[in-house]
Amino acid sequence: MLEVLRSISSAGNKPKDMALCLIKQIPEFALEISHNYGISRLSMSALEMMVRRPFAFQSGTKLTWGQNLIYSLIQVDMNSTYFQPVKPNKCQSECPIRDEENPLPEVLNCTKAEESSKFSTSSSTYKRHVMPYITKVIGIERQYNQNLMNQQASALIKQMFVDLKKETNAQTLMKFFDKNPNIMKTAIKNGITEFVAECLEKFDSLIWPRISGETMLETAIIERKEMIANILETSDKFDETITLLSRVDLDDGNTILHYAAKRASSAQLNLISRAALQMQREMQWFKGVQSILRESDRLIRNKNGDPAQFVFSEEHKDLLKEGEDWLKDTSGSCMIVAALIATVAFAAAFTVPGGNISDSNSALNGTPVFLGNSSFTLFAIADALALFSSITSVLMFLAIYTSRYAEIDFLKSLPQKLIFGLTTRKWVYCITMLPYIYK
Repeated sequence: MLEVLRSISSAGNKPKDMALCLIKQIPEFALEISHNYGISRLSMSALEMMVRRPFAFQSGTKLTWGQNLIYSLIQVDMNSTYFQPVKPNKCQSECPIRDEENPLPEVLNCTKAEESSKFSTSSSTYKRHVMPYITKVIGIERQYNQNLMNQQASALIKQMFVDLKKETNAQTLMKFFDKNPNIMKTAIKNGITEFVAECLEKFDSLIWPRISGETMLETAIIERKEMIANILETSDKFDETITLLSRVDLDDGNTILHYAAKRASSAQLNLISRAALQMQREMQWFKGVQSILRESDRLIRNKNGDPAQFVFSEEHKDLLKEGEDWLKDTSGSCMIVAALIATVAFAAAFTVPGGNISDSNSALNGTPVFLGNSSFTLFAIADALALFSSITSVLMFLAIYTSRYAEIDFLKSLPQKLIFGLTTRKWVYCITMLPYIYK
């Protein structure tokens, strides 16, 4: 029976609507496991099928700024999407028969019921037939369908957790997640915040046990999922924050800071370009986790006798070297370009356009020919700014080139110098073009 749910929940909006109705009718589907999923014939529950599709949730939807604005303004009527069969002779079946001894009250008049039904039908007709054309004309049909799919997926997850709570107790719940260890890990890895929030709302005790060898917080830290870590931190069960944060893995003695010290996966690092910025991101994550721990917890050593800071240094040794090499190459190249621009700007200050007046008998001897021209004034200002900006850029790149390249330098010092140097260099390009486009 789960094969039916899998096939209809893997497609578009209407199939997910059908899957939600099917889950409501047969709650046991939330616990049933399919043994023939995919090419490899894996055993998988309905919850795992859903978390393997992050694009179906809002947290997994990648939208541009404009698309996100349209998405937030779209209102989706979930009730209009459900299949509601119409009962024949609704008035006769629901309204009692009028007689003289038992007259009907005004509210139960069948005629008014029919009028109300007609109004509801006209509203449904408007939403069903008019709204699609409006969305097509405005060009937001794609965002509308995406919003509808996200809400249906969230509703389906909520219903699954409701059924799971009805069908299980504390003991059987842990057995279910032990048999399906990939559910929680896949949901956190894909960053499905809707799943985690609903899970904690129905089963707040799941924040403590280790599922597949890791707690929810440890998995979120390993996978670098900041939003999920924030949800876990702000949950009601997080009242005993110190106990959960100070928890030590019994197998290897690692704390959550040791997990944060490990190098992120290639998929996570590739989201950020260049090794230096990747190193900055790794330092930001490590320092962020470190900031929520007590001073004594930061110095805890694992069973190998290594503190978290030592683990971080060992794990990121290669990335640190890559970042250093890239910064040296980039700063060296940019410094040469900025020095050339500074040389040209300095020379232009003495060889002005139009030359100087060379009349020894004139009081204006040696002054620029176009001195009173507004274009010349603009040229002089632009040249001075270009000279100042290019020298500043050279100094910034020189500071990067001669840096010590320690781990802490990648947190703020080196990225700030790089951004400032690149900004001043781009500013030079704009300034030097200004006199040529001025009329």
